[in-house]
Amino acid sequence: MRKTALILALGFATAALADATPPSPPPMKVRLVRGTVESIDATALKIKTDAGAEVVAAITPKSSFAVVEPRTFAQIKPSDFVGITAVPGRNDHLRAEEIHIIPVVGLGEGQYPWDHHPSTSHAVSAGSMTNGSVVRMASHAAESMTNGTISGAVRGSELTVSYKGAAMVDGKCEGRADPSKPGCTGTAIVDVTPTTAIVAIVKGTSADAKPGLAVVAGVATDAAGHEFLGSATFEKNGIKPEF
Repeated sequence: MRKTALILALGFATAALADATPPSPPPMKVRLVRGTVESIDATALKIKTDAGAEVVAAITPKSSFAVVEPRTFAQIKPSDFVGITAVPGRNDHLRAEEIHIIPVVGLGEGQYPWDHHPSTSHAVSAGSMTNGSVVRMASHAAESMTNGTISGAVRGSELTVSYKGAAMVDGKCEGRADPSKPGCTGTAIVDVTPTTAIVAIVKGTSADAKPGLAVVAGVATDAAGHEFLGSATFEKNGIKPEF
């Protein structure tokens, strides 16, 4: 009897402890905020969005800052991890509107719809983002003859990118990769034109945030509506983050 009573008492105590343990908070909702810097201090970054709204994101010890620097196609290296804003091209290729070299391998890896076009683009079709590793580069030259002299002019360039995605859809690897699931592996062939913007995202500091500069920020919102700055990438020397 005494043993049975002890087991029952332990069971009730365990149940009471379980009831007393607060549930885990719901995950934060993360979104990209595009706009210009209004102000920054040690506690918060204030952004005026492209739509005219104001976002105030609290800066935490985990907040990170970066800037963009211009690059050329020749400066892209095989095995670079890149993000490519693109629209459908010819022959099942993608046509790159913007390429950014990402310093963190695996960040946002995959291929998925993207609703933003660079300011220099006139694209009206649906866009996509492909984050993956460069496995091949090629430049295509078109020969021309002037006064008997043959010259080679660059007609365009091409990247082959390998990426991990979420699942196969109609024979194509799509979605963001989830490290906890098997997923899939895909390949994208991307045409790069003379108008494709190419930049590298490089480490910066909060001092790079100046009023009026363009910014793309990752902002997390908790269940109570409080907003926190995950990352912010700023314009530098007139080069804007266009992703």
